[in-house]
Amino acid sequence: MDWGTIIGTVTGAVIGVGATSLADRSRWRREQAASRSAIKRELYAAYLAAVAQAWNEIRAAVIDSDEPWPERARMASLAYRNGGVYELRYQMAITAPPNIVVLSDQTMRGIRDLTNKLSAGHTYASWDDLKSDNQAWFDAFNAMRRMMRLDLDPEALPVPPPSR
Repeated sequence: MDWGTIIGTVTGAVIGVGATSLADRSRWRREQAASRSAIKRELYAAYLAAVAQAWNEIRAAVIDSDEPWPERARMASLAYRNGGVYELRYQMAITAPPNIVVLSDQTMRGIRDLTNKLSAGHTYASWDDLKSDNQAWFDAFNAMRRMMRLDLDPEALPVPPPSR
């Protein structure tokens, strides 16, 4: 019996199985990364859409409405409560990196604080007043968008700052 042939066959089998295992593991990691990225992309898009919708409805209630102020405040509160921002924030907390979670919380709290102010009787005469009083919210929202973009594509070109 020739031991060299047996050792060569076993060595070849070990190398073949090892190479296949490494290739499978590498492919599995790529698939997992792509899956995580797709999940984050969907969540980020849903959160941004919910925030934008809630903000636009609040702005419409506060600035565009002809209703008396208590009704405008109620409409703004409904826009926040029904907008899905609060609920999506919990998904953000378990999916997004910590820096984006902080910004998503600031964004959600900014909308909540605005609706609380409106419910307490605060009014706005114009879009400029509303925007300047909530500039911290706009800053957090824009920072969150930039961080989400970088999280999904670290080589992405920066988003130009919005016009003020």
